[in-house]
Formats: sequence, C-alpha cells, structure tokens
Amino acid sequence: MARVRMDPTSWLWIIAGEPPVRPSAAPPRVADCPFCPAADLSFETLITEKRDFAGAWTIRVLVDRAPVLQTDGNPERLADGVYDHMNAVGAHEIVVEGQVHRATLGSLPEEVLRHLLEVCRERISELKRDPRIRYVEVFQNQGRQAGALINHPHAQIIAAPMVPARVERELRATRAHFQVKERCLYCDLLRQEIAEQQRVVELTDDYLAFCPFASRFPYEVWILPRRHLSAFEEVDSNRLSALAPLLQSVFRRLETVTPTLSFVLHTEPNRRLPPVLRQEWETLSDDYHWHIEITPILRQRLKALPQQEFYLNQVLPEEAARQLRNL
Repeated sequence: MARVRMDPTSWLWIIAGEPPVRPSAAPPRVADCPFCPAADLSFETLITEKRDFAGAWTIRVLVDRAPVLQTDGNPERLADGVYDHMNAVGAHEIVVEGQVHRATLGSLPEEVLRHLLEVCRERISELKRDPRIRYVEVFQNQGRQAGALINHPHAQIIAAPMVPARVERELRATRAHFQVKERCLYCDLLRQEIAEQQRVVELTDDYLAFCPFASRFPYEVWILPRRHLSAFEEVDSNRLSALAPLLQSVFRRLETVTPTLSFVLHTEPNRRLPPVLRQEWETLSDDYHWHIEITPILRQRLKALPQQEFYLNQVLPEEAARQLRNL
C-alpha cells in the first residue's frame, strides 16, 4: 500500500507511491471515453447516480479505477524521527457530469449542476461516517492545462485521513479571528465585500460571488453562502438549488476569459475527531465557513515565481470583478 508522508516544514502531505493503474498520458477518443453513455462500466463500480424526469442519468458517481487512496486498512500513523507517515487509506471517487462529451461547466444545464451539488452533499455526508476520514475534498479540473486527462466533464472526491495544508491554514486563521473577535472571519469578509461592491461579481439572496482581495490568480472567484454554515453537507435543499444557477452564471462568465479552470469546495473537516483534537477544534462550527474557490488558468501563463512560494497576479481583483460583471 502507498504511504502518505508529511513535510514537517510546510505541513504538506505527499502520497508516496503510484496508483495501481496509471492513466494514459493522452486523452481518450470519444469512442473510448470511460464516462460516455456507451462505455462499459465493468471496470468501474457505480456508487450512485441521478436521473432526470425522462429517466436518463445526469450524474454518475464511480469508484476511480486508479485511486490515490485505498478503502481497505487503517491509517496507522507512525513517527520516524521527526517525520510522520501513514497508510494511504481513504476513498477516491469520480463524479461524471452529464452524457455530453467535451461539455464544459458553463454549458452544463442547470439541472445537471443541481444534481452535482446534491450528490456531492450526499457523498461528503456518507464518507464522513467513516472515523478514519479526516477530510473530504471535491474538486474539478477543466482542460489539459488544468490537469484534466479526460475531456468528459467530471469532478473528483477525495476522502483522506488528513486535512490538506491549505485548509489547515484556513482553519487556524479563522479560529484565531474568532478567538479575538468572536465572529466568523468569512462572515466579516461577506459584510465588507457587499458594502464596498468593488470586487462583487454576482450577489443573490443566498450567495456572494466575488474576486478575493488578495487573489492568487487572474479572475479568481470565490463563492460564499451569506448564511453562516461551516459544513457544505448541511446546506438545505432550497439553498442548494439556489446555488446551481449562480454556479452556471459564474462558470459562463469565466469561460469567456479562458476555457481552462479549476474549482474546489472547502468544507469543515470530519467532526469524528480523536479525543486529542476535539478541544482544539471545539469552535469549528462557529468560526469556519464553507465556500467554493474557482481559479481560471490563462492560456498565456503569466510570469510565475518559483515553486509558487509567492503568487504574482497582474490583474487586480477590482478590475477582474468589473470585467466579469459586464460579461
């Protein structure tokens, strides 16, 4: 079994070892696409699916054929001097979005996006029932430059025995803010962005889409729920349905800038924590705020600083938001 190693200088977790099946470097032809309706699912395990009123499937969740994490075994976190490592235990699932090959997120019907959100809510909730799982992440890469190996639209769900370093930093920043001000940091961001209106892309009764003040990438957009909630899987059905048209609109705006992008859903870690961690995160439901981060990738990559130790964004978020509002 592959091992997961932690870099103690950055808190980054590195999966050491290859998956059991290595995907081809070239994208499959339409006839060979494993996600199209005509594909033979004998190599895949269908976990669940959503169907439209006519009975056709709109969303399918499959077990990844080359999972980076394995469902069997226990993490067995061990120390090797200053280093920590554990078994690569967890789950790796694929969410196939619609039956149209080469569709983009912006071209997906609103119903498909709503079903995508519903199935993500269901899978996160189900996967967090496993006490071995510390965090469940949903992300999607669109386009080869973003890292997508198959052109059929699909998201990925990773259920891992550790919390990603970026989410860990968010958790510590929001907890520190709450300890000083007794308010959620993201709720404060919401109030200021709505009041200033400089970086707002779209505002609805339930959500704010905006270019963050310190955007890492040109035209980066975050979507925050206006109602405080730390866990995405606890969003009620009405508010979940209200998110689908906003997502569709934001994706369409961004695809006029570039067809290549990534998005990631940030939600709270699994509350089934070991006793040693429960006290550390006792204010989690008060200080954290789930959200979606969307990062477009421009065709002409702007000057990058080595190893992304710093980010260089040559498009001010205020200007990016103005352009996206006008699209």
